[in-house]
Amino acid sequence: MDPSREHDIFCGLHERLLGLTPQILEVDAMITQLANSQLTVLITGETGTGKDIAARLIHHRSTRYGMPFIKVNCPGIPESILESELFGYERGAFTGAHTAKPGRFELANGGTIFLDEISEMAESIQGKLLQVLDGEPFMRIGGTTPIRSNVRIIAATNVALDQAVKQHALREDVSFRLREVEVHLPPLRERLDDIPLLVEHFNYNISKSLKKNYEPIDSKFVAQLQRLPYPGNVRELAARVKKYVATGSEADLLASEEVLPPSGANGESAGGAGEENDPENRRFPSLKEAVRQAVEETERKLIEETLRHTLWNRRKAAKLLNTSYSSLLRRIEAYQIGKTP
Repeated sequence: MDPSREHDIFCGLHERLLGLTPQILEVDAMITQLANSQLTVLITGETGTGKDIAARLIHHRSTRYGMPFIKVNCPGIPESILESELFGYERGAFTGAHTAKPGRFELANGGTIFLDEISEMAESIQGKLLQVLDGEPFMRIGGTTPIRSNVRIIAATNVALDQAVKQHALREDVSFRLREVEVHLPPLRERLDDIPLLVEHFNYNISKSLKKNYEPIDSKFVAQLQRLPYPGNVRELAARVKKYVATGSEADLLASEEVLPPSGANGESAGGAGEENDPENRRFPSLKEAVRQAVEETERKLIEETLRHTLWNRRKAAKLLNTSYSSLLRRIEAYQIGKTP
């Protein structure tokens, strides 16, 4: 590919979610659809799936673009000062309050506030947040003047809100108001076909930021990257590529204690049966590998049972398993699941 053309492609991708798989295109289309609504949006997904990027895209595509976008990392701010950070305070409100300070809801007026990891917000602050969610005015700490802020609220969590409510970490009424509309970001393991595009995007931009010459990564290494489990999702992939660009080592790029089964894998060692049966050479699995094998066996059995239940209707099975159709097809192929009597 012409390097100038690569530049055009990669630089333009920051304006949408990176990926071309149906799962990510569906999310991207949903972001466009809801951007100009005033509904509160809850973004869910595992750590590292790009919830921050999705929130910024919602703001970027809305009529609020050009106004403030303010992110609040709820667990990153001590409970003792989170309320003052969000709602502000008046002079003399507490020891050390020598001057008045507006909160982030005021600073975000006309724009968007992004409450990351909302389930970590202290319950003592959630009542005041509910006022804002309901469109009511709030007051700074120590203040007497009601303040209204025209702000779009987007929240994100990597845990199920229902579970957070059961554990009394989140008020039920706050939970209901947060999810007027929900956007779920799929984990990287469910969109492995996006990895080549993601790798080249990160490779180009990281090379540029580190003032390194851009060198495409060999396709055989990219193929191997598609077999890693990625508990850290897209963030982990970006970190791997950054380390590779900095060191030039493919070992750093591929280093992992776990590898997903390749398509059609039958579980046999590349060393041959004789080597595996030799007590001196026998390799005992690590605890992580043993857990992975147990998970795969459970997953395979669950898929088979669901397919039998749906009379081998794979789309119905995918819906019952709460996974994407393409992800289910990959697993059926990887586990060599066939129709059985």
